[in-house]
Amino acid sequence: MNSVQTIKESSKELKSVSSLTGTALLMALKAVIAQFTIAVSNVLEIGFSSVVTGVCGLYYGPVLSGIAGILADTIEYILRPSGPYFPGFALNEFVAGFLFGCFFYKQKEISWKRILCAQLSVTCINNLILTPLWLSMLYGNTFYALWIGRIGIQIIRFPIDFCLLFIVIKTVSRVRPRH
Repeated sequence: MNSVQTIKESSKELKSVSSLTGTALLMALKAVIAQFTIAVSNVLEIGFSSVVTGVCGLYYGPVLSGIAGILADTIEYILRPSGPYFPGFALNEFVAGFLFGCFFYKQKEISWKRILCAQLSVTCINNLILTPLWLSMLYGNTFYALWIGRIGIQIIRFPIDFCLLFIVIKTVSRVRPRH
């Protein structure tokens, strides 16, 4: 299935009560997991709630997962504010949900290569481009300084994030929600 077909198919999930309910449950789970995020500094947090975004992308596709990402980010901020609210981070969550949905939605078999590409895309776009951009806008640090600092962190985090996403996606892909 190509990207345009994937997006069209995923749009149909917006009309399904069971899809909306499942997405709401995953958003709640994501909000709970996000409460265990560790704030290292005002520009670095370590958390693993993005795995739930991957599951949402697998089950409900890029459109609903992207929208759920925006809503979940807002709910997470309300439950646990850290710094000023900035809509750019909601955009990050949309991008993560959308990308995971594009890579995983309605795939018969999800290979480790597909999971690797999905995680690499989210890491590069969100963690190495958008997040340093938002942080530089919020705190006045230079983009380059934030970007350099994040590269080392992402080199360490990427294998952990990939392994966790791989285990969860391979496990839950065996059980698809019924519509």
